[in-house]
Amino acid sequence: MSLAGRFLRLQLAVVVLVVVAVSLVLYDQARESVEERAVGVTRAVTTTLVDDPFVQEAVRSPDPHAALQPLTDRLLADTELDFVTIMAPDGTRFTHPDPDEVGRTYQGDRTHALAGQSWTSTERGDLGPSVRTIAPVRDDDGEIVALVSTGVLLDALAERALRQLPAVLLVGALLLAASSAVAALMARYLDRATHGWGPEELAQVHALHDAVLNEATEGLLLVHDGAVEVANARARELLGLPGPPGDAGGHAAVPVAGLGLPEALEQLLLAGTAVQEQWFVVGERTLIVSALPARGALSARGTVVVLRDHTEISRLSGQLRAATTMAAALRAQTHEHANRMHTVVSLLELGRAGEALEFASADRARALELSHDLVDRLEDPFLAALLVGKTAAAHERGVELVVDVEAGLPAVPVPPADLVTLVGNLVDNAVEAAAENAARARPVVEVALTHGWAAEEERPAVVVTVADSGMGAATRLGEAMWEAGSTTKPAGPEGRGVGLHLVREVVRRWGGRIEHVDDGGAVFTVTFPLPRTAGAAAPGGTA
Repeated sequence: MSLAGRFLRLQLAVVVLVVVAVSLVLYDQARESVEERAVGVTRAVTTTLVDDPFVQEAVRSPDPHAALQPLTDRLLADTELDFVTIMAPDGTRFTHPDPDEVGRTYQGDRTHALAGQSWTSTERGDLGPSVRTIAPVRDDDGEIVALVSTGVLLDALAERALRQLPAVLLVGALLLAASSAVAALMARYLDRATHGWGPEELAQVHALHDAVLNEATEGLLLVHDGAVEVANARARELLGLPGPPGDAGGHAAVPVAGLGLPEALEQLLLAGTAVQEQWFVVGERTLIVSALPARGALSARGTVVVLRDHTEISRLSGQLRAATTMAAALRAQTHEHANRMHTVVSLLELGRAGEALEFASADRARALELSHDLVDRLEDPFLAALLVGKTAAAHERGVELVVDVEAGLPAVPVPPADLVTLVGNLVDNAVEAAAENAARARPVVEVALTHGWAAEEERPAVVVTVADSGMGAATRLGEAMWEAGSTTKPAGPEGRGVGLHLVREVVRRWGGRIEHVDDGGAVFTVTFPLPRTAGAAAPGGTA
């Protein structure tokens, strides 16, 4: 049975029980009200009669029955009383609704009345059980000369209470109808909300969905009204979130603005628009983010965001790019070495051994000059190896790569992997731009690593400058060059338009600053403040 059906049955059972209980309470209150009214009437009439001078005189007359019976008959006709009995102190009746009972002894309790009290009680008499009040009649001297008892039969009280029963049942029926209608509406809504499933099915579906969400290799988010309502374990891992929404047992949404995400990713989540495979760097991870409006039962509940971790692929593609660069460098060196060896062999065949030795020595010196210079000047061997390989690769493409490292330069305060990503992407873009513009200008790429000064942090810095003789990045892409996906090149193994986006994220992650100008080509200047222990005095100049 569906959850809605069970809810409806339970609600109807509860409503019926409540209506029955309320009806019984109302009936009991009606019965008590009738009884209280009867008590009030008996007390009022009894008190009136014992204080009436006519009654006081009649009970002392030779024939009290003849004087008092008409009076009691009128009272029975005009009030709700069932009997009015006036008697002598010994209980002999002067009046009674049944003429046969006149002259007989009163059956009720007279002790309280003979003691001078007005007493109300429920007793059984000749007419049946009744609520009665009995009080003494006194003469002018205060002596008790008679007793007056008035009462209402319990059967009459029950009959009067039953007259209230239709009203009570009507109230109960209305309450039952209204409650049943509300319960039916709630059950109908619950049936729509739960798709007619029972609690066991809902529990199973929840368990399956929870398992699928938390075992998925991709991060999944449900974003609605600027807040993350659902985040699986993988999404929390990729975004570095502290814990699942509603971890304390509830389902409270977490505002996107409070997650500490990169600005571009935060704007994407808040926009709620459909996007396909946009690249973002979050911490040390490279993520591909896709967003689609929620469909089906969640069509009005925001946007479904899919996060894919591309960090490992980016790392492998970087290694591939480095290997490709070294292979190109080796291929270029092999080609040049073959030409030089042919020259040396030819000189030896011509009998010019001295000139062959001089040529081979000069060639070896030129080959070692750059690598030795970079290794001596750079403290980072990974950066030195990268620049040596990029120099050979650039030469293969007909581009002159000039590397200038200022003496005494400290290590760039960036991990080797991020530093290789930053310099490698800038140099690759510069070499391609210079090669594309070779018809207009001599293809040259200049890489400079110099001392600098970080004005905002007020401490020394290392400045990395990469300039090319191309047409300029701003001319082709403008400010969009920093966004993931912006490119003028075909897609490579690491995706499309990721290089400069990764460069900017590396700069941001390590507290640097990047500037770009077009001065006969693109010039990128990256400044990394040195740790404060590296010195506090500003250098004489900046590059």
